[in-house]
Amino acid sequence: MTTQTLSGPWWLSDSFAKKALNGSAKFWFATVLVGQAIFSYYIVMFYYLATANQDIERFNEIMPGGYIQGDFWGNIAVVAHVLLAAVITVGGLIQLIPIIRSKWPAIHRWNGRLYVMTALVISLTGMFMVITRYDKIVGTLIGHTAVMINGFIIVVCAVKAFKYARMRKFALHRIWALRLFLAASGVWMFRVGMMAWLSIHGKPVGFDPVSFSGPFLTALYVTVYILPLFFLEIYLRSQRSRSVPKQFLTATMVILISFIIILGVFGAAMGMWLPRI
Repeated sequence: MTTQTLSGPWWLSDSFAKKALNGSAKFWFATVLVGQAIFSYYIVMFYYLATANQDIERFNEIMPGGYIQGDFWGNIAVVAHVLLAAVITVGGLIQLIPIIRSKWPAIHRWNGRLYVMTALVISLTGMFMVITRYDKIVGTLIGHTAVMINGFIIVVCAVKAFKYARMRKFALHRIWALRLFLAASGVWMFRVGMMAWLSIHGKPVGFDPVSFSGPFLTALYVTVYILPLFFLEIYLRSQRSRSVPKQFLTATMVILISFIIILGVFGAAMGMWLPRI
């Protein structure tokens, strides 16, 4: 009897399952890296240039009620929120690149501090906008509540990630940092999820584009703002597990999510971001 017969086929081995799981994570990160890089480019070319040209009224082309004459603090919150969006997007990607953590730990530490601070400011300004401009922002109570919950999650994750880094409990720091990245990417994932859905159907299905309400949007709010934390937990548990089926199922889940991201990024880039530059 051969060794292969005793241990089973190589494609069902524990080592291959772990490689599949790790490979799916790298594939997911590659899709997010490209997608968020394009999103950051769009933010810089539209919002940064409009701000530099003292033309923040142009924000209203994309954000109804983004600029309101006479609302000084509200406008400051909007400008800070959108300008820091590029900072937090690029900063989050840098934090997840392994070679930077291992080769240039000082960059990882200082960028991490900037990332946490930016996450706190961007979440608090976002919640401030929802509270003070409730009647100006498109969407329903469910959508606004989801944004507020997302902001709260970002604050908690940022505080926890910073706390455990200071305590040098790096295993816990890594978990909370990953949670922070996913929570901070909620707005980006909402746009990507929306455009993936529209790309599949070719028209609004399950929601009213005028009132921006409907069952699809309710499901999308939960999917992009809350469920990623559960998906992360599934992935982390699969990493620790010795169950080959669980690792393969998780890898399949991650790959499917990655393909949805690819579809959504392509739709958002071609139909929403690049045409506005």
